[in-house]
Amino acid sequence: MFIQTHPLDDPAYMRFTPGEAVLPMGTPNMAETDAAELSPLARRLLRIEEVEAVALSLDDVTIRRSESSEWYILKPAILGAIMEHYGSGDPTVADSTTTRILELLDDRIRPAVEAYGGEVLFKRFADGTLTLELIGGGGAKKRDMMTNIITHHVRDVTAITWIGDAPTAEIPDWVFNGTEEVPTGPEAEAVLALLDEKINPAVAAHGGRISLVDVTDHVAYVRMEGGCQGCSASSATLRQGVEVEIKRLVPSIIQALGAIGFMDYILIHEPIS
Repeated sequence: MFIQTHPLDDPAYMRFTPGEAVLPMGTPNMAETDAAELSPLARRLLRIEEVEAVALSLDDVTIRRSESSEWYILKPAILGAIMEHYGSGDPTVADSTTTRILELLDDRIRPAVEAYGGEVLFKRFADGTLTLELIGGGGAKKRDMMTNIITHHVRDVTAITWIGDAPTAEIPDWVFNGTEEVPTGPEAEAVLALLDEKINPAVAAHGGRISLVDVTDHVAYVRMEGGCQGCSASSATLRQGVEVEIKRLVPSIIQALGAIGFMDYILIHEPIS
């Protein structure tokens, strides 16, 4: 996707033209207040720090930045968010039910599936039936679990139709249901000791905590809690602080890979003896 950018007379505003329709034909332009309420694309952009407002027209997205920010810093995140929106299959304008579906996909379903190499694309919602496309990893038998999560939280969804190839990778149940037992085994014990003795005392000074959720196939899953949860610096904390310290004291851990919702995970390359 080639997205053109157009500076406006007011330096706080910039227009972005994705090259694809922004609003459906015949839809009135959406001012900042309406876009924030009705548009998944606008809400995705508003999650970017320093983006203050979004307005939509047939072919363009107009964004207002904060006075303290600069476009050269914001533009990469904005361009990425626009491309992510069009790749997700999400509509630009959604009713309240569709909005709840999209929020649930973004908050709970997509992060888990994407962490295992898959994608979940919104296709349509009509007459109580939600159609989703599942691509790549995720575990075919987890479709029932994802269906149950969506129908439980969005009562207007009475049926879900899944299209696409059956995925092959397996996602641990706790990723979706939020329940887990205290991890055991030498790898888990090494990470737990490090968290308790060195990492959490430092994180606690900022009101946060990092807990170990699971160790599966040499992958250690840790959850950012308290002041860390949802913090804009949590990713940097993981990679620049937590990961570096774990690599230094537990050499078998080689890389921080990504996130599952509020959970970040670290790959353990080989068993700890």
